[in-house]
Amino acid sequence: MEDYIEQVKTIVEALNIEKEPVGVKYTDEDPVVEIEEGSYTVCGAILAASEGKIILLSEESCACPGGKTHLGLTQRGEIPWKMLVEGEKLWYDVKTAIRSSKEVEKIARPPYGLSKKIFLYPVRTGLFQPDIILMLVNAEQASRLITLNQFWDGKTPSIEMKGSLCWSMITYPLVSGNFNLSVGDISARRMERWDPNIMVASIPWERIRGIAEAIELSTAGRAEPSKEFERMTEKMRSRREML
Repeated sequence: MEDYIEQVKTIVEALNIEKEPVGVKYTDEDPVVEIEEGSYTVCGAILAASEGKIILLSEESCACPGGKTHLGLTQRGEIPWKMLVEGEKLWYDVKTAIRSSKEVEKIARPPYGLSKKIFLYPVRTGLFQPDIILMLVNAEQASRLITLNQFWDGKTPSIEMKGSLCWSMITYPLVSGNFNLSVGDISARRMERWDPNIMVASIPWERIRGIAEAIELSTAGRAEPSKEFERMTEKMRSRREML
């Protein structure tokens, strides 16, 4: 378990990521640690875990009905379409809202039945071997992670920014096994006052080692570009300045 913690540390230091990486674990086990009491929304729990807290989300403790459904803690009941359209004003009409919801469900359905508990916690605690690791990053750090993720196999998965924050940051990467980037939905960001410059890179545990090992080999990590590339770049800058 210590290996992946060191790998995460390598990534964080190389990219100068300021916020604590957050582990997400679906499990019915009870860790022998103090868990933050109280109810949390999913978007609030991510922020709290990035600040050092250990959060348990369950059907009882998750404060957001939509979050419980999107994460698979409860089965989907009747969706309040009118509230989403007329209250949050996320779509033009109910027909459009339903169309959007069906599109998301075709990509990754919530993993109902996987567990009754979801823990969000600072990765450094080693609480569990995480299913997903969330890194709160800026645009440049996100760009570097995209490159590092595809360094070994050249495969960049479909980046899914649609749907709710909890679906795109947790459900989609969990169910698909894909690296993902998400800015989250605007209602969730405003509810928990997210920093406007922060987005989340969701990394399945299985992909952490490859990203860490690419750090010293890629210019998205710590590697220096070749002299030839530097000369070419400098020549392009000079030509642009002459125009």
